[in-house]
Amino acid sequence: MNQTVRGERFFFFYSLVLFAIVVTGFPLHAIVNADHLPPMRPLLHVHALLMGFWFALIVVQTGLIRSGQYALHKTLGAASLVLVIAMLPSGIWVSYENMLRTGAPQILYVNTLNATFFALYYLMALNWRNTPALHKRFMMLASLSLMFPALARVGYVLDLNPFAVLPMWLALLFTLPAYDLIRERKIKRATAVGLILTIVYLGIAIFIGPPPE
Repeated sequence: MNQTVRGERFFFFYSLVLFAIVVTGFPLHAIVNADHLPPMRPLLHVHALLMGFWFALIVVQTGLIRSGQYALHKTLGAASLVLVIAMLPSGIWVSYENMLRTGAPQILYVNTLNATFFALYYLMALNWRNTPALHKRFMMLASLSLMFPALARVGYVLDLNPFAVLPMWLALLFTLPAYDLIRERKIKRATAVGLILTIVYLGIAIFIGPPPE
């Protein structure tokens, strides 16, 4: 197996792990916490579907590159802009409604922060769409920016401290530079940018504090 194929396999399975966490974390949390779930409003269902579509799309996109279907990958990539335009505002609005319901403003603050960093990484991925090494790493970093809510549900199911979500997220993050060092013998530019921005992100997130369950 050559280096390129091996690399595409890594990003496929990495995206698959993110997808698996999302599609198992939320349902398990709903089962365990059934008596304390917020009202299941239509917007909540819509947002859940949009988020699910995003993580499924990342798996499909990395799979298409792995199998050499570049034209379809580009077509779906262009269409992803429509998904993002719908997904981010719906997430902010759901967070706003949850803030009103719980009286905890950090719900809105943290999820707005997540959406902001997602948008930043997504736009960088689009800008460098013709540079695969940068493009795919920025897409993974964009997806990671949305992982805190899913990891928080996993933490709740496992009865962990709310701050336990941070080491879980960092483990996913540092998988990228570890891969770069093993395969490339250096950290790629996109990964380095992600690590630097993570310091900014975490500083703001820790200042805000974890949202309540």
